[in-house]
Amino acid sequence: MSTQPCQLLIFGAAEIVSWDSQAPSAADSVVVVDGKIAELGQEADLRQRWSPLAEVDAAGGLVAPGFIDAHVHPVFAVGRAEEFDWRAQGMDYLEIAARGGGILSTVQHVRATDPEDLFDTVCTHLRRMRRHGTTSMEGKSGYGLSTQDELKSLQVLAQAGAAVGMEVFPTFLGAHMFPLEYRDNQEAYLDLLCNEMLPAVKEQGIARAADIFIEQGAFSVAQARRYCERAIELGFKLRIHADQFHQLGGVELAVELGAESVDHLEALSDAGLEAMAISGKTYAGFLPTAPHFLRQKENAPARKLIQAGVPYFLATDFNPGSSYTPSLPEAAHFGRIRLNMTAEEVLFGITLGAAGSLGLEQRKGHLRRGADADLVVLDLPDLFHFGYAFGENPLSQLICKGDVVPF
Repeated sequence: MSTQPCQLLIFGAAEIVSWDSQAPSAADSVVVVDGKIAELGQEADLRQRWSPLAEVDAAGGLVAPGFIDAHVHPVFAVGRAEEFDWRAQGMDYLEIAARGGGILSTVQHVRATDPEDLFDTVCTHLRRMRRHGTTSMEGKSGYGLSTQDELKSLQVLAQAGAAVGMEVFPTFLGAHMFPLEYRDNQEAYLDLLCNEMLPAVKEQGIARAADIFIEQGAFSVAQARRYCERAIELGFKLRIHADQFHQLGGVELAVELGAESVDHLEALSDAGLEAMAISGKTYAGFLPTAPHFLRQKENAPARKLIQAGVPYFLATDFNPGSSYTPSLPEAAHFGRIRLNMTAEEVLFGITLGAAGSLGLEQRKGHLRRGADADLVVLDLPDLFHFGYAFGENPLSQLICKGDVVPF
């Protein structure tokens, strides 16, 4: 029997999580052709039909789709480690911001950093993410808060993604916080966002979505409505931070405006949960490492949302002030502990769930025929072990578009 060449054969898996109901249940191998998934099956059968140019031995590990981090703030110049001590002394998120820390501290550093140095730093952040299995990400700006510095941030993000080989789906977050120079004139900053910043980002084509932080000390629901309606008018998708600390109605607004996702939800109201359940379209973004990092007792009501049929994803919220981890396996562990999610639910949340929230479910987040051949091989004997351990990296092999990637 003649064979045909293939780019890669991954064999020897103890278990393959493909999210494909048509895949053979006993499959232990994956065939890749031209950067796409071609077939799943048993090694002996596949070798009769395919002649691989390269091979990866999964060595009895778990094979899954490459991880997708659907909520990341990677464009920052320095960390905020000192604030970690401030939290130990009892200061909360808003007190730290009032003291000159928080988001505005990061803004000062981003503004002062030239694009070349910022590029180097962001590349380092993306490489840290990749070392833990992330193959694609949604990346936000939001630490520039001026037209010039927000454009700089988005340009650097695109350049870093290309340099590292990370597929990036950019989001404009100019409405992260009011900058110091507009603290006493919020309407003027809203004017700047709606009349200059959003159009400039759209003209350059460097963001697919717009985001806003709806919270006390940040943006009100009324301000968010104006910003979001302008973003929709310009053709942006919406991804919204809401109900992190207080119930202000941001979730209901997100659902009303057809946002792709509304993220955090630690303070989700019953009305917000009902709105998301009725809609069934706006994804819940679970970010369990953030309340852990911030020493909050409250968690997003993941079990209620999942049981209500709300689509969801799980993400790191990687940023310098409230979730300084680039590791989706670590986020999965806290999803299992703090959100009472199962191993299957957290893995779904960082693969097909994340892809769905970004409109990528046709080609990413699963191992169906024709999907992008982004895969991870994990040093785990089965799915139940995913998120079981913490403080260690289960990644043993990383494949992007069918090529084995060093990490």
